[in-house]
Amino acid sequence: MSRNEERKRFRAARETQQSRGADEQRGGNATAKAHPSETEKGAQVYGVSPVLEALRAGTRPIEHITIAEGAHTSRLRELLELAHQRSVPVRHAPRHTLARLAGASANHQGVIAIIAAARYADADDLLDSLAARVGTAEPPLAVVLDGVEDPRNLGAILRTVECAGGHGVFIPERRAAGLTETVAKAAAGALEHVPVARAGNLARLIEELKERNIWTVGTSAEAAMDYVEWDWTGACALFFGGEGAGLHRLVRERCDALVRIPVRGRITSLNVSVAAGVVLYEAVRQRKRS
Repeated sequence: MSRNEERKRFRAARETQQSRGADEQRGGNATAKAHPSETEKGAQVYGVSPVLEALRAGTRPIEHITIAEGAHTSRLRELLELAHQRSVPVRHAPRHTLARLAGASANHQGVIAIIAAARYADADDLLDSLAARVGTAEPPLAVVLDGVEDPRNLGAILRTVECAGGHGVFIPERRAAGLTETVAKAAAGALEHVPVARAGNLARLIEELKERNIWTVGTSAEAAMDYVEWDWTGACALFFGGEGAGLHRLVRERCDALVRIPVRGRITSLNVSVAAGVVLYEAVRQRKRS
């Protein structure tokens, strides 16, 4: 059976056994609040000229730039152009938010840049690196995180990926934790070994993985298949949803297959970093046996 035929079979089976819009496997309680913004945990550069110079120099990786709502666009034109060239996300927030981040006495001039703890890998380069492993004795094993906001969860997942021999992690550009100092601390050195790339569109990323003959497997509490039933010995990318929300609908629908982690207690889900560890080490177990 060809890979495309297998994908169609899995998709058909999945669609007949689960309803759309069901709750995804979650990384914590549905009512849990997101961790305070990771921007509070990273080194900062503020002021138009200092941020512009940081972009020009390119010596330090910039996580993202926050600009005050209503700031003069003409004054920031070069800054915005450089941020676009460097693929640095730009966010907008009320001026009082910037005052809170920089400190009440700081003259932030409506611009704050958060410095990342490590450089991001280029998404295309990471995809090519994964594709090069397809068909080898060590097929690619990647993780894609759909909106994990707690930096400690992200750090714990990166640590587990490294320990499990994973080959890379993709995170969204927006509405997700980035590579801050808090993440680096929780990762316990894993950032030195695990490439992390930002993806602007996870649905598109799924298609790019499929084009490279890498199976895309998401986690969902409503999936028909237990995670131990999937064959993890081949080329795989594992998708995990964020705290509370789980996988977004479009991501869930485009994955080749969905798997679940059975729970026996009264709490309906595992923390996302724990869930990632459970599935990754099932992959390790199967690959060791094969």
